Amino acid sequence: MAYRLISLCLLLLNLSSCAQSQEFNAKESWQAFVQTVEDNYAYLNTAPTDWNALKAYYEPAATAATSQDEFVDVLQVVKQFFIDPHFNVSPLNEADYSVTPTGSDIWVEQRNNQFVITRIKAGSAAAKSTLAVDDVIVSIDGKPVEAAINDVFGNTSLPLSQAHKTWAVNVALGGRRNQARSVEVISDSDTTKNVQLAASYEAINQLRTKAPLVVSKQENVGYIRFNNNLGNAETVTAFEEAIEMLVETEGLVIDLRNTPSGGNTGVAEPILGHFVNTKTAYQGYKIQTAEQTYQEAELQTAYITPTTPYYGKPVVVLVGHWTGSMGEGMAIGFDAIGAKAVMGTPMADLLGGINQFQLPNSSITVELGFERLYHVNGTYREDFVPEAVSFEEHTASDPELYAALRLLKAI
Repeated sequence: MAYRLISLCLLLLNLSSCAQSQEFNAKESWQAFVQTVEDNYAYLNTAPTDWNALKAYYEPAATAATSQDEFVDVLQVVKQFFIDPHFNVSPLNEADYSVTPTGSDIWVEQRNNQFVITRIKAGSAAAKSTLAVDDVIVSIDGKPVEAAINDVFGNTSLPLSQAHKTWAVNVALGGRRNQARSVEVISDSDTTKNVQLAASYEAINQLRTKAPLVVSKQENVGYIRFNNNLGNAETVTAFEEAIEMLVETEGLVIDLRNTPSGGNTGVAEPILGHFVNTKTAYQGYKIQTAEQTYQEAELQTAYITPTTPYYGKPVVVLVGHWTGSMGEGMAIGFDAIGAKAVMGTPMADLLGGINQFQLPNSSITVELGFERLYHVNGTYREDFVPEAVSFEEHTASDPELYAALRLLKAI
């Protein structure tokens, strides 16, 4: 869901109004941050961290901050514990890490106490390098893996789970904002190599100069790939034109694997509308507020209405680690309205629909998932598992696209 800016005016001790003060107050800002999370974060009860322990550990550092920048640096570490790409704190500077997954082009998983590359984002700086799937990470920007993990978590003495460590390596691989990176790996031939990479944002920023969609046809199957533009109203028109061009095909592949920045329902719903001929449910949601937790809220249903032209042939949807937020919403939406298959790897897990809250007496904003999102079958959106494609089946350069085309041509 699209987010809106909310001015947060909390009634705190010794704070009689929401008027901006002339001087940043770290103690008041910490209290406001804690209250914001507890009142509005619909994923706090399932967070992979002990919130009470986290508060107790970081309160001294946060309240001792002598400037807004120093305070934000503390929150930048705190938010990493949630392993939620939708949990963000601003303003950012060049010393901060790129925002995952938008500023990310390498994905690793842990195997036998090593961090191994499992995916490389198509069209990225990493994809144009000599890095390869199954390479083992040795160092990032000249620092051994453990040191890189410690940097992401601010050299904390709190215990880090394996999930936290894997998340930290993925964040570190994205690099600092707008800065070039170096990654040292051991390849499957036991060769060590140091690879220099451009800033991770460069490739994603270049998409702004390109067409909203990649549209093609293979034999009698259509293909539409999004260029990270689910927040751009022009995408709706471009998609309509694509459907008009492909409406006579016998099947269609919808590629959502390059939507890391998400988008909004104003773009997603009319696109989904091309695949229904009656008003149809595509996702559910519960909204958390300071007055009511999401558990107490009523489950509401989001619907799509038909958009012309209608496409009624079989559809296969491709998703992956760089399918984020509204891309994830579209994936479960396609599944709900009867896609032949949703295929690929687990998605980015940008949790919920977000609001942006501003802390009082500062320019600090906190983005949180205040809206708990659901598949129409009642399961959480983040629990949706796409159909996996085995890389062992064939040597195609894009196994998932190959599998999707094969499925559609077999119908």
